[in-house]
Amino acid sequence: MRVTLNSPTNSGASSLAIAVASGPEVPKPFSPADEADLNKLQHRNSVATRLEGNAVSRRALLLRDQSRFIDKHGVVSIDAYARQKGFEYEATSLAYHVSAQLLLDMNVAAASEAEKGTIQNEVSLLARALDEVAARRSEHEHLSDEEFVSWYKAQGRISGLAGKYRDRKRNAKVKASAAGADHKIAAQTDAQKVDAIFDNPAAVEIDMLPGIPTGSEGLFMYRQEGGKVRLIPLASTPAKMAELAGYAPCPLANMPADLRFYRELLMTGAVIVPDEMSDIPIEDVPEGDVANDSYDMLPAYAMYLVERNRFSIAHARRDDGLVLEVVPSIDLGYSMNGECFIDNLTRRRLAERLLGEADAAQFGLAPTDGCAALLNIAGQTKMLTFTNNADGKTVNLIVKPRRMGAIWTYRVHPVFAPVASATMSVEAVTAFDDAYMKVLTKNQKDRPVSVTIGRGRISFANDKAAAAPFDAEVQGSAKVQVMLHDLRRAMVGLLGLSPQGGLTWRADANGLLLIEAATDVATYRVFIQTLEPNRDQPTRSRAMRERVESLPQPEAPAAVAEAA
Repeated sequence: MRVTLNSPTNSGASSLAIAVASGPEVPKPFSPADEADLNKLQHRNSVATRLEGNAVSRRALLLRDQSRFIDKHGVVSIDAYARQKGFEYEATSLAYHVSAQLLLDMNVAAASEAEKGTIQNEVSLLARALDEVAARRSEHEHLSDEEFVSWYKAQGRISGLAGKYRDRKRNAKVKASAAGADHKIAAQTDAQKVDAIFDNPAAVEIDMLPGIPTGSEGLFMYRQEGGKVRLIPLASTPAKMAELAGYAPCPLANMPADLRFYRELLMTGAVIVPDEMSDIPIEDVPEGDVANDSYDMLPAYAMYLVERNRFSIAHARRDDGLVLEVVPSIDLGYSMNGECFIDNLTRRRLAERLLGEADAAQFGLAPTDGCAALLNIAGQTKMLTFTNNADGKTVNLIVKPRRMGAIWTYRVHPVFAPVASATMSVEAVTAFDDAYMKVLTKNQKDRPVSVTIGRGRISFANDKAAAAPFDAEVQGSAKVQVMLHDLRRAMVGLLGLSPQGGLTWRADANGLLLIEAATDVATYRVFIQTLEPNRDQPTRSRAMRERVESLPQPEAPAAVAEAA
């Protein structure tokens, strides 16, 4: 079905004329008027992006007109026209990918290597958003422009629409798989899947709660708040609960070590250095204006550097934040001495597939030479391919040379030199978890926390509160301050591991506090910026952070040789 937008003369309203055509749609050539319309949209995008800033209403209405332009001409005709103009690259999984390139006037195939990643991200973002807008046309086609802007904001703007597109596609795959893709095995009903979840030996029983009828089924959200767990009951259906079966607990101890390592790396990294947004607007802010909530900001995604025999994880485009170093204690099968990083797209895709323990276990049921992932190395690029035993689908993780375009991040300066250390036993860590984590996890504003090492103990004082001491094996002495929210994020991530032994704390008087824990597959080191002394307002020290930028692009002969 093709939907055509008509704008009656002498009227501000729009009407939709729906024509149903049988057979394949045939590309139609663009008239000079059509090309003029397209040029106007391209020009408006350029103006909105580079000159006028990025007010949400302008971006929303531009997206609406871009969607209407596609509705008017059809994807088939637009894509045919785009290919005539040299737009050749197509992501086959995105129906609007070529159309998005044409609307943005951004040709992925013609982009330089330095620009390709950024352009691809912007094109894919618009393609997903356009698909979501089209899929939910009944929600917004009758809205006025002002109402559409409100709808657009409620969806989380263009990035939110793109995220909802991914959720919709993922849910569709789950439902298709649940429908019985493997016809050799009788498909379970939703009720049977729910019964299997409740039969899990990891189930926890609690006393009856008021307001929950006997024999009923549903979901809970929970938050561990130190001395208590806050639960929120959610009404649900067997179908919705069955969708969550892959998130149920599952023993992973007997899974291949590489699978356990990468899941642990990605899950812990997401807690300590989550993907966030920076305070840098996407577009230049007009003179006299101030970047505020009406501007979309550049992402501050976690960057996973692979170098010096470790993974170094920190935010992009952020001057302050935690740095997590992960040193594998297993052989990953490739060198970590180059200047590489993990491709962000593949990192997020693999993290999604490994989040649930039951889902993750499916990737380790058919190991090769004891490894869940097949490793392919081409020059400095390594690609690990994980295969799901349930559906046969694969997901990749790519490590490649650190050519990141304009993106920058941080790592710990190599001259980190602690003047004091404290090693807490397993018993001391348990006491810390039982007592002080209650303080850290309270819902409270960010404030300084004093950490003191010396005299056979390590103590913590929240702002002006009394210190909480814990036994430790101590060398040297030091007193530093860190921000409460930084310490909380670090400890929630480290205590979520299954550590072998206790925790080690090391303080460098020049600006960093290190907390270290080890599991059976890796050592985790969280570096927290300490506060500069004698400041009116808490100010994190940046002295021990080293800025990391993109490697230069290889010269043409080297690039050709590498490709060969």
